[in-house]
Amino acid sequence: MENRLANLIQHATVAPQSVVDLLKNTLIGTEGSLYRLLDTEEKIHRLDHPHFFYIERNQKALGTITICERNVSLGDNQKQALYIRYFAFDEAFQGSSNKARDRNSVFDSHWKKIFESGNLYESEHDTKSTFFWAYIDPQNLRSFRMNERFGFESIGSFQTIAYSRFFPKKSSNVFRLQPEEKSEALKRVTDFYKDYSFFGDVHLFEQNQFFVLKQDGKIVAGIQVNPARFRIVSLPGLIGKISVKVLPYMPLMKRIINPKEHKFLATEGILWLPGFENRVDELLNGVLAEMNHHSLLIWEDTNAARVKNLPIKWGALQKLKKNNEINIVVKTVNLPPHEEKMLKASLKYLSGFDMS
Repeated sequence: MENRLANLIQHATVAPQSVVDLLKNTLIGTEGSLYRLLDTEEKIHRLDHPHFFYIERNQKALGTITICERNVSLGDNQKQALYIRYFAFDEAFQGSSNKARDRNSVFDSHWKKIFESGNLYESEHDTKSTFFWAYIDPQNLRSFRMNERFGFESIGSFQTIAYSRFFPKKSSNVFRLQPEEKSEALKRVTDFYKDYSFFGDVHLFEQNQFFVLKQDGKIVAGIQVNPARFRIVSLPGLIGKISVKVLPYMPLMKRIINPKEHKFLATEGILWLPGFENRVDELLNGVLAEMNHHSLLIWEDTNAARVKNLPIKWGALQKLKKNNEINIVVKTVNLPPHEEKMLKASLKYLSGFDMS
């Protein structure tokens, strides 16, 4: 029975349509706050070196764990690591029947082997030196149990910072990065995050959406943005329930939060030169105007304070949203002790593309 079920676990490096359909219909969050991503079908094909592991029945995916191979910073070195991008299961997979329990048992056994070796292909047998990482809401009990079941460890957390403007203003100092400026901008970003682990440039400069603020022709601040959309299904409490029903019909408020189709810019690689902290507001405001959006999100390690301490009035969305922390969890595989210590102690770089 186990061998027959094990054969149901499929592995692809291009997203199967059944997996896309599963993810499009997956609710994200906790029971109080639930939302559904609306641009999965477009973004899933922009993943870098993805591996889709899934169980399919009658051309319907019952569950998937999707991992992206990625070279990231670890101290002064680069390390090939494995980011768990999607972890989603259909209700039929999570049922209490004997078949459901058998599928869960086989899937768990399959994944324990992968997490213990770092090998994504069955043909590989050597144990690698790497680490897996994921982001888990501690209030999401199902994901948190997965975290414990496979031996993941929490090594930090992060918060989301929202910047919003009802009437964003263009700036004559804000420009899209030009191709000949890419190497300069990359050096600026790399220097800015030199003390961070997890830094990688795979989603920087995508789709010509890295913006810079210049003074006297010199880049003094910059940020990568990616448009994102999701539908808010529910918010906690009585006020949350009322907000979901009322906000779509409030012309001004729905600019910054529209439960039916909330549009925002997911960001990463924000930087500024020392002494130019007071110009970041101009950059963010100008980027919203250029992209015709009213809000953007920045993710920052809870132990960092650079973004939080900027002299900025963040706007209405920051006041409205919950200030909960998300755990950063890892499973190390054969890491030298000094690398494991560095991984746990360092600040963590966060990619907005990964969050949306």
